[in-house]
Amino acid sequence: MTLHLIATCALGLEEVLEAELAGIDAGERQIQRGAVSFHGDWRDCWRANWRLRTANRILVELGCWTAADGDALAAGAEALITGRLRAAAGVDLGALLDPSASFAIRATTGGSALRDARWVALRVKDGLVDGQRRRWGRRASIDRQRPDRALRVWLHGEQASLLLDTSGLSLDHRGYRVETSVAPLREQLAAACVLVSGWDGQGPVVDPMCGSGTLLVEAAAVALGRPPGHLRRGWAFETLPGFDAAAFAAVRREPIPAPGPGVRLFGVDRSPAALAAARRNLDQAGLSDRASLHRDDAFAWAPPAESGLLLINPPYGERLAEDGGAWRRLGDRLKQAYRGWRAVVIAGDPRRGKDIGLRPARRWPVKNGPLDARILVFELY
Repeated sequence: MTLHLIATCALGLEEVLEAELAGIDAGERQIQRGAVSFHGDWRDCWRANWRLRTANRILVELGCWTAADGDALAAGAEALITGRLRAAAGVDLGALLDPSASFAIRATTGGSALRDARWVALRVKDGLVDGQRRRWGRRASIDRQRPDRALRVWLHGEQASLLLDTSGLSLDHRGYRVETSVAPLREQLAAACVLVSGWDGQGPVVDPMCGSGTLLVEAAAVALGRPPGHLRRGWAFETLPGFDAAAFAAVRREPIPAPGPGVRLFGVDRSPAALAAARRNLDQAGLSDRASLHRDDAFAWAPPAESGLLLINPPYGERLAEDGGAWRRLGDRLKQAYRGWRAVVIAGDPRRGKDIGLRPARRWPVKNGPLDARILVFELY
């Protein structure tokens, strides 16, 4: 039975995520704001959780209804549980929302007269537990810390959608980050830098401001064909009724392209603490034998080869004075030392990209946490 699935992502990464979904043969893809919807079965849901590098969560639609006010929100949720309102295709609400399973619910709103997300979530919760009482004579408990079912409500205009989170912890919990440095880069954005670069996996990967090593780990995962979930411990979908562990094991055995089996990693940073964090994370990721870390100045360190992939996340925003001088030095260094390389730079201010003094082949406006950023791709040929 076909499910309506939604993969969420950081703003700006929708096209990158859609391309990833195309790569795993997800059907009927449609880009939304901060998400890409698609259709598939439960194996497609598991595969998306296992393989998507730029997704935050994978959600399954449980049902939709019109809700112009709080009473309509609650009535629609109750009708879903009791069966008076048809559930979305492919889901068994009787099994998923049985009162023996605790749940928690969060809401987001947009373009609606109902703007208080917490109140929206409360009214939907009221409707769900009323429906459970009518159907089973008892209701589920609410557990905000470790719920058996994590539910989401999206209210856009007067259209409410009830969704089930199949990921649990967000998908940036890869399993390798055991130590962080100041303002660590999110794993999904690091992966996006590699994916949008067009890198073919050939040549070394260099991060001259490596921090805790996230860019290096994500680049290696792409080169080696390692799914982002291969070190992770568990997903919410594994606790759902009807989960087939053997079928999920088959999904995990599916081959993934590995364009750079001999990839080498080089990290540079002036901070001993950052290098120690990078070393621990690379070791946890099983990449220590491929990595070489150096305490040095990013503007002085010499590249190890004539071509490769350069990834840079310079300090910016609150951690860097709004001075284009450092960015001009970076541009000069790229032109002088990295001719023949492909470079990806994350810039937090549109002016900083201009200060580099090079024309990027591609620009991707994105969100780095709460901050605006741009992924700039330079082909230094």
